[in-house]
Amino acid sequence: MHVLFPSVLLLPVAVTGAGRVPAGELANFLKVIAASVGAPGRVACRDMDLSIQLKKGGLSPDAKSPVAWAANEDQLKAYLGEGKLVVTGDREMLRAGAGIAVIRENGKPVILVHSRNVAASGITLTDALLKIARVL
Repeated sequence: MHVLFPSVLLLPVAVTGAGRVPAGELANFLKVIAASVGAPGRVACRDMDLSIQLKKGGLSPDAKSPVAWAANEDQLKAYLGEGKLVVTGDREMLRAGAGIAVIRENGKPVILVHSRNVAASGITLTDALLKIARVL
C-alpha cells in the first residue's frame, strides 16, 4: 500500500462508472499537464483516437514534446528511452516508469504523480499541478 499525500484532483469533468478516462476527457488533463511542464499545447502521442481528441481540444500531437502519452508498455519504454515525462491511463505503468497516470477512482478522474519517476525524467511539475494531483 502506498502512502498518499493529501493532494487530490477533482476537476470539473462529468464522469460516470469505473475504468479508464475516455479520450475526449483525457485531452483536458493532458492540456493541464503539458502546460505545467512548459510545453503548452504539445504532447507526444501515438494513439490515433487520442490524437484526434487532442487536436479537437487545441493540442498538437508533437513527437518533440517533453510530455508523452503511452497507451501500452512498448510506448512507455520507447518514450522513457527518449527521456520524456510519460503520462498513461494505467496505474500499473507507474511501477514500470511512467511519471503520471490519469485514472478513475470511484468514478472520478484522478491524476497520480509518481514523484521518483517524474524526478528521473528531469522535468519539474508546477505547484499548481501538484496541488490537484495525488503524489505517490
